[in-house]
Order: sequence, then structure tokens, then C-alpha cells
Amino acid sequence: MSTTINLTSQTPSYKALFALDTLHATLSLSLLILALKPTLTRLRDRRFTTTPSNHNYTRANSDDGPLKTPLGTYLFLTPALLFLFLASLTRLITDILKTSSGISYSSDLSWNGRPSWNAAGNGYASDIARLSFTTTLATIFFTVLLNGGVWIHSAHVRENGTGINTPGTKSRIWNSFIMVVMLGTGVAAWGLGIEAKRSGGTGWSDVLTGDQATRVVWIIHEAIVVAASLSVSAEVIREFLSTNRGGRDSTERNDLLRFTFIVVPLIWIRDAFIIYDVVLLYVNTAGWSRTAMEATSFLLLLGRQYANLGILAMVLWGAWRMGRSVGYDGGRSKRGASFA
Repeated sequence: MSTTINLTSQTPSYKALFALDTLHATLSLSLLILALKPTLTRLRDRRFTTTPSNHNYTRANSDDGPLKTPLGTYLFLTPALLFLFLASLTRLITDILKTSSGISYSSDLSWNGRPSWNAAGNGYASDIARLSFTTTLATIFFTVLLNGGVWIHSAHVRENGTGINTPGTKSRIWNSFIMVVMLGTGVAAWGLGIEAKRSGGTGWSDVLTGDQATRVVWIIHEAIVVAASLSVSAEVIREFLSTNRGGRDSTERNDLLRFTFIVVPLIWIRDAFIIYDVVLLYVNTAGWSRTAMEATSFLLLLGRQYANLGILAMVLWGAWRMGRSVGYDGGRSKRGASFA
């Protein structure tokens, strides 16, 4: 069963999804703009560490070693925001092209809780197909960078708070390995999808539904994403517990507390919806009520896209806080002056 959609004649719920996609792209761009200035400032300084001076607390073990600057965080954060904005923008343009002249779609939900569709017969068929694959590739790179950003930021905040050198060798090896595997499996699935694309009118969701090899490798990629994010969330909790014990008088302790209790639940929520999204690939939802299908689309949009946006916003906030406490000369602000 298939039908044709047109934005102007759709229900308020469909228009609300379109509005949420538009808002997501706008917020992604806003965060990217906010991150650009401090990123360029830190790149100009080219300093990952700086000499500590004027400390307003005593580190654990009386260690007065170098402080980490936010540069390491920004090197993950800003590219992640760029790819998130690219994915949001291409998704939004795809929505506009699909609805501008109508598009045939299946009544069964596909990836991200959206109806599976095929652009064949639409005047923008080849453009829509390319955009859908661009969205997928941008999402792959974004996911890897997001995982790295959360990991490196929490480790550097802990080091500044306790004086313990982090991340350690094992953490570096493991997280580098898991990020490479995430990227490799994602790109492999994307490449298989390109090969399986039967015509210029076949988009990513149609390939994912119809091509078994692409679907299996993509599910492996998503399983690795879940495993990696659970691993990094466990590391964030360990970093906080270590800072709570060894750096209770440091400003980093409270910063890492807020970061942990917001980011970790968001990661878990996102992972739950990733699993739900994978399950939907094997469930025929054509018999579901309209309310159930619309609720699924809304929940997956909020639980995946907006959860990712919230995580990145917290990483940006954390980098900004680190910039306030670590000045250009390595001194710490006792009065909260901004050094971002």
C-alpha cells in the first residue's frame, strides 16, 4: 500500500514533524556558530595544556602539573556540530523536495520512524536519493565525533580537578579502537547501500528496508554505537566519582557533576531508541493505528535527534566552563572571568 503526501494538505502532526526538523536544523546551526569563535581562538593559541597558576584550590596529591585547555574538546565538538548541521539541513531539504511535488511512500514505518519511501516518479528523484545518502554519511561521522567529544571532555575535566593524568593508555587505545570500528562499519554499510541503489529514485530508507546485506551491516554498526556509548557513559561516571573523591574543592567537581547527570541519561535514552529503531526494521507496522505510528515518529525524533542535540549542547557548555577556569596564561579565574 502506498500513498502520496503533500505538505500543504497534511495533518497537523505531519506538519509538526516538519517543524521539529526545521527547529533541529536551526538549533544545530546556532550551536555551531557558538562553538566557532572559541574553537578558532584555541586553534590560534595551539595549546592543549597550559601552566597552572593562581589556583583557587589544592589538587589531589599536591600535583600542580599542566592544566588541559578546551582545545581537545573543541576538536571533537565543532566538527560534530558541523556534521550534525549538515545532516539536519539535508534532511530538511529532502523533506521539502519530497513534499513539493508529492512522493509515494509505504504505510510501513522505516528508519527513524518515518514511512519507507521511493522517489521514483518524482521530478527530484535523483536529488532526493543523493540527499538521503548524504544525511546518512554525515550522521555516521557525527556519531563517531560525538562519542569522542564526550570521552575526551570528561577525561580532561577530571585531570584538571584531580591532577591525575587522564585519559590513560588503556582508555586511549580502547576509545580510539571503538571509534575506528564505528566509522568503519558505518561507512561499510553506507557503501553497500550505494551499491544496492537500483536507480536514481531509490533513497537510503528504501535500500535499508530492501537490501539484506546493507541492513545487517548497518545493524552491526548501530550495535557498536550503543556499546561504545554505554562504554563512554561508564567512563564519564568513573571520571566523576574520581573527581568527587580527589577534587572535592575544585570547580571541576561541580561542573562534572552537572555534565554527568545530564549527559549520561541522554545517552541511555538515545540508545534505547536506537534499539527500538532497529526492531522496527523487522516489524510490519502497516496494521498499526495512525496514532501509534505518529507517536512512534515523534518519540524517535525526540529520542534520537534531539537527544544528540542535547548531548552536544552539554559538551559545548562544558568546554565553555573549562575556558572560564583555564585562562590564556594558565591562570584560574577566581572571580569567574571568561577566558573562552
